[in-house]
Amino acid sequence: MAEIGRASVVLASGTVVSRVLGFVNMFVLASAIGSFGAAADTFAAANQLPNTVHMIVVGSVVSAVFVPQVVRASLAEDGGQAYVNKLVTLTLVVLLAATGIALALAPILVRVTVSGFSGPKIVLTTIFAYWCLPQVFFYGLYTVLGEILNARKVFGPTTWAPVFNNVVAIIGVGIFIAAFGADPGGSRAVTHWTGGMVMTIGASASLGVACQALMLLAFWRRAGLRYRPDFHWRGVGLRDTGRMAGWTFGMLAVTTLAGLAKSNVASRAATGDPSVNVLAKSWLIFMLPHSVVTVSVATAYFTRMSEASAAGRLRAVK
Repeated sequence: MAEIGRASVVLASGTVVSRVLGFVNMFVLASAIGSFGAAADTFAAANQLPNTVHMIVVGSVVSAVFVPQVVRASLAEDGGQAYVNKLVTLTLVVLLAATGIALALAPILVRVTVSGFSGPKIVLTTIFAYWCLPQVFFYGLYTVLGEILNARKVFGPTTWAPVFNNVVAIIGVGIFIAAFGADPGGSRAVTHWTGGMVMTIGASASLGVACQALMLLAFWRRAGLRYRPDFHWRGVGLRDTGRMAGWTFGMLAVTTLAGLAKSNVASRAATGDPSVNVLAKSWLIFMLPHSVVTVSVATAYFTRMSEASAAGRLRAVK
């Protein structure tokens, strides 16, 4: 229990710092492009797309399968190194393909997400989406690397990595304000947005997610791992993984459909009224207790439960 308590404190502390910086980023971004209005809503809609695609492609498998599978593989003679190499290589291929497909379908994804936007807002959202959708790859990489580290009981990096994301995003918004001026009222028209303005906001958001993912690689040696690409995917357990992840995928599919319904309804608000951006920010506030308390405790417990399950100690799992 003491070990789980220490791990939970590390997880919770990193989450708190990350959330505080996340709110700072939210306020700075509101100063730059407003909380209501076209710019705030178009960026919020585009920046949410990578999360939606990531959850559909990777989230269902990772949340249900990766930690137990990695824990079981660690019982092998090589400590699970071969299995992890296969798993990460397969994940990279899937993420690259998913990101490429998402970018190709960006105009369709935008229209499915915010059908109530006017023509000019759809155009700006789509341009933002091209800058934001590369996050699909890095969100997926962060999730997989983080779950592998969690399975190895290296909890700290996963929860502190988002701090880097928020710092980079805050710097990016600061550069935007210095270069193009602040617009806290959100009065800047859609047609006044230039390519440089979109790039500054969109690229800094994606760069932050990339830093969040890549910094986890620095802790692989601490977890006793060294990555070598391995394209021999037999033995990864894809069939078993698919069966175990099926119910989770179904749950996430229903959740995603509900989210799309909400964003479509919000996108129909009148110009200048609270819309997509306000909905997204309200959700962040609502999820704060869950992120700090529930996830911090459950993440540490889940690894312990997976170890007990792999050893056949069902009473310990209970």
